[in-house]
Amino acid sequence: MSQFRKSLRGSQEEPRANGKSENVRFLINSHILHCGLRFNETNCHTHYIAKVAIFCFIVTYMLQVMELYWSKGDQEKLFECFSILSFCGMGVMKLVILRVYHQRWRFLLNQVSILENRHLDPGPLSYDSDNDNDDNEIVTFITKYTDKFKRTSSILIKMYASTLVIYVLSPFVEYIFRQFRGDLNIAYPHILPAWTPLDEFSVTGYLIMVSFETVACIYCVFVHVAFDLTCVGLMIFACGQFYLLRYRSERIGGKGRICRLLKSTEVRAHYRIVFCHGIHVLLVQLIEELDRLIKHILGVYFFLATLTLCSVAVRLKTEDMSITQLVNLLQYMCGTLTQLFLYCKYGDSVYNESSVNMGEGPFAAAIWVLSPKIRRELVILGAGMMRPHRLHAGPFNSLDLPSFIQIVRAAYSVYAVFGQK
Repeated sequence: MSQFRKSLRGSQEEPRANGKSENVRFLINSHILHCGLRFNETNCHTHYIAKVAIFCFIVTYMLQVMELYWSKGDQEKLFECFSILSFCGMGVMKLVILRVYHQRWRFLLNQVSILENRHLDPGPLSYDSDNDNDDNEIVTFITKYTDKFKRTSSILIKMYASTLVIYVLSPFVEYIFRQFRGDLNIAYPHILPAWTPLDEFSVTGYLIMVSFETVACIYCVFVHVAFDLTCVGLMIFACGQFYLLRYRSERIGGKGRICRLLKSTEVRAHYRIVFCHGIHVLLVQLIEELDRLIKHILGVYFFLATLTLCSVAVRLKTEDMSITQLVNLLQYMCGTLTQLFLYCKYGDSVYNESSVNMGEGPFAAAIWVLSPKIRRELVILGAGMMRPHRLHAGPFNSLDLPSFIQIVRAAYSVYAVFGQK
């Protein structure tokens, strides 16, 4: 038993294969690799193509900042620059968080494999007793939350990809359309509202600027996808693991068919209590470490998202926009709301799934086949599992659905106020 406790505490061990070709860790790693990043044991390796993309991204972001500063006197241009700059700025922050804290992200991904391996291979002491072997149920639970993450990833990637394609192509489509209409006095189209000093020299300079903007847009979307799906994937995994832990703890006393005290039942129940406690400790460590990693950046994101949605509301009421500008604005607003909703929805799910109520988990175990000593251990386990764990966005907001509703209400209030003028 002491060896089993020691194995539960050894959370730094290398994860073992669990027989699944695509688990949550594999899917998250694939999204991070698409950014050109690889989390090694001692450093974060960056692919040379990713280095070129990062250079274009940073240069374009600095040019956007300069354009924002010079647009102080033009309200329409100011709102446009701020909306796009906030999205790109969050991309820069997410890239920094992924690169600087790569060891902490790698620790979280190791925890994912370790927790799944614990359930698939509980330990040297036989877990099959009282004819309640539940290996197939465990695999089913793991498959369910893995498939849920796959569906969420697919929806988010499709949304980002469609937004990227429309946003990149719409300036050129509008330029061609206006050329056909005979408007020949318009400037060359640009993807991002940034300072473009090379346009004044030659067509080659213009093509260089457009190339930088295109690469910056594509890589910014890749960074957002990688960071968002890493966070959302860990939240979905945590929810699935808490549900699995509740299922495990309900079977600490077996099925309760034999209504008398047996030594084998006592040994099995004590083992299962220790096992569930170890899983709960690892899950709490994962949630707390994830909260420390994303708390500050999501606090900034909530603030910028509120300002961005309010600026979109102002532009919808005060500006006369073309069709392409309106489409870009609406899809950008929908993308921001989707991002917020995903974080708040799964943050709320973590809060709800991380605690047990009366009649759940250890409090639903077959206590009539357990001795008073094992019952006390069961109550201690249940008391620890009753405490909910919450993810935060800054010092004032939590990742939950009420926070999402609060932001949407603030944006709608601004829209309603300007609608009365």
